[in-house]
Amino acid sequence: MAKNFSAIPPEARRTPEHFTLRIPDQDIIDFRNLLKLSRIGPETYYNRQENGQFGLLRKWLVQAKDALLKSDWRSVEDRINKFPNFTSHVNKPQGGSVVIHFIALFSNMPSAKPVIWLHGWPGSFLEFLPILDLLMTKYTPDTLPYHVVVPSLPGFGLSDDVCPVDAEPDIDTAAAILHELMLDLGFGGGYVASGGDIGSIIAKNMSHRAECKAVHVNLMLSAPTDPEIKAEYYSSPGESEHLQSPLALLAWMGEKYQEWVDPRHPLSLESILDVVSFYWLTSSFPRSVYPYRRHATNTGMLGMSKDTPFGYSYFSREVAFLPKKWIEENYPKLVFYRAHDKGGHFAAFEQPESFLNDLEDFLRSVSS
Repeated sequence: MAKNFSAIPPEARRTPEHFTLRIPDQDIIDFRNLLKLSRIGPETYYNRQENGQFGLLRKWLVQAKDALLKSDWRSVEDRINKFPNFTSHVNKPQGGSVVIHFIALFSNMPSAKPVIWLHGWPGSFLEFLPILDLLMTKYTPDTLPYHVVVPSLPGFGLSDDVCPVDAEPDIDTAAAILHELMLDLGFGGGYVASGGDIGSIIAKNMSHRAECKAVHVNLMLSAPTDPEIKAEYYSSPGESEHLQSPLALLAWMGEKYQEWVDPRHPLSLESILDVVSFYWLTSSFPRSVYPYRRHATNTGMLGMSKDTPFGYSYFSREVAFLPKKWIEENYPKLVFYRAHDKGGHFAAFEQPESFLNDLEDFLRSVSS
């Protein structure tokens, strides 16, 4: 069924290559061996507290490690590969090109609206797979009203790093590359950008391009002032020193995928383990931890265009929140606002039905 959504638009100025994910066997063996040999520390008063006051529960880590050792990575690959995957050489603003991976559902409708969905950190395109499932159930290639493009952000997952190791990447470069990707796919007549977390910051940056006709986000940040928020949400350079083993990565990411979601509707353990495995096997953490986070902390709203139609979906357990009145006062082009009583930081992953409904309503609002 997914292959029916893989017809590249005839207007594309560069033809992407079809891609199938296949991690080398030895990488998977090494991953399991390292995980198996990693020891979990002893039980203490602090790692027994159920309220999360002192971080991750030891019993969760024991359970998660055991489940991860028994997990089948090839089944994760099968799920990813059931969607149309592509890679494309995209020109960089400073010259040269970079290989960007993306999943796409292309429509056969001439009037289909192009949309790019941008994941966050520590996230990946895996967050959007449940929504892609919903779209493939709801529509056929002949009725899908959108061209949906879901990339691995530069420096994440299956995409190349933006810059060589002797230069530091930044939000501007990432946004320029993803904008160029949309033009390469034939969407120079206009597209919509949607994102969460770092993806929301990139989408706002893209709003300054004439071809970006509207932006939808599920995270709004002003410059962070609360020291506790800074400490919890933004990583520090020293953090990566503790992420030299699969078990450490499991503990660090496992906490985020529990603490930043709505505890009334938690993600499944399997979903969390899939993301952790993907991050380790693609070396995503060391490639993505620094540049975007540094710019997020230092750049506030990052110059969102006030002339571009704008939509905001707020999920009640998100890590940060800005009132609607403040947004309206600062962004007169706010055309869509919706608050949800459930869902958290990984909204597309946690509440795919609500997230998709918001996106479709927003797209209708900017098309009318």
